[in-house]
Amino acid sequence: MNWCNITKTSQARNRYKNEGTMAVNAEYTFLNTMSRMLCRMRYERVLAIGRRLGPTVLQRLKKPRDRALSQMMTGLSLTREEAEPILQQHFEHLGMTAVEVLYTPRLVAEREHLERYITIDHPERLHAALAEQHGVVGLTAHVGNWEWLGAGLALAGFPTTTIAKRQPNDAITALLNRFRTMAGLDVFHSGGSEIIGAARAIKRKKILGFLADKDGDVNGVPVMFLNRVSSAVEGPAVFARRFKSPIVPLFIRRREDLSGHVIHIGEPFYYEDTGNERADIDRLMQRCTREMEDFILRYPPEWLWVQRRWWTEPEQMRRYQKADEAVR
Repeated sequence: MNWCNITKTSQARNRYKNEGTMAVNAEYTFLNTMSRMLCRMRYERVLAIGRRLGPTVLQRLKKPRDRALSQMMTGLSLTREEAEPILQQHFEHLGMTAVEVLYTPRLVAEREHLERYITIDHPERLHAALAEQHGVVGLTAHVGNWEWLGAGLALAGFPTTTIAKRQPNDAITALLNRFRTMAGLDVFHSGGSEIIGAARAIKRKKILGFLADKDGDVNGVPVMFLNRVSSAVEGPAVFARRFKSPIVPLFIRRREDLSGHVIHIGEPFYYEDTGNERADIDRLMQRCTREMEDFILRYPPEWLWVQRRWWTEPEQMRRYQKADEAVR
């Protein structure tokens, strides 16, 4: 055994690890510096920067642009000419959302004047759902500024938790976690012991937010979503069944004059036990999907059209295959 080579390999790994850590630290420092600079500006000025920045950057990224345009044309039943202006508005929205996320420390600092940035429509529905003492499954999607949805609810005094996906960039993950914690959110990360933490949050009568518009992979629930058969995550239905929790739609969108946001709280609905658990979960997830779709269709520029929502094809979904076999 060549111990010299092993030592060199170990040293190389440590060097690469240190270089990676340094890169993450540098990126974090840069983003944090940008955040501090933006937080010194007026909100209107920050939005103006984001509104210009979004299209400038995203129009140059061919794959995300083409994916968003294609999904928009299918999902909204539009021609290319009809979809192009909405795509422009979508990129403006994403630019504003990005700078708003960096503006979160200012939002938190001005929590006594939260309504300047965020107002809540029908908060009594959420209060009533929490009063049932079974926790609340918060149904939401990548629409509006979803980071400020959680922050807004937490800053308004609602006990809010969420399951967050780890970002490809560790610096962004670290910054988002700091901002979420700063606003009062409890965060559980997917890929670890988040299910245990999420279950504890529900047992403690808190709101557990689900971004339920993600692709559900091969084990997901087959649903119709924006004119396509899609694989849906089943988390909201599973938690609603297990803990008898009401599902409450929670969505955020921009005010028409771009002066801030409105959080919409929908009417709660529930898991209905017919004795067929699989069918009951599938039916409830189709209801959840319909709630998300209805809101997206009301505010189409604000949904995340660039995401790979239809990653899983129908023939890859195991439950779709079984349903198809049953029909045959």
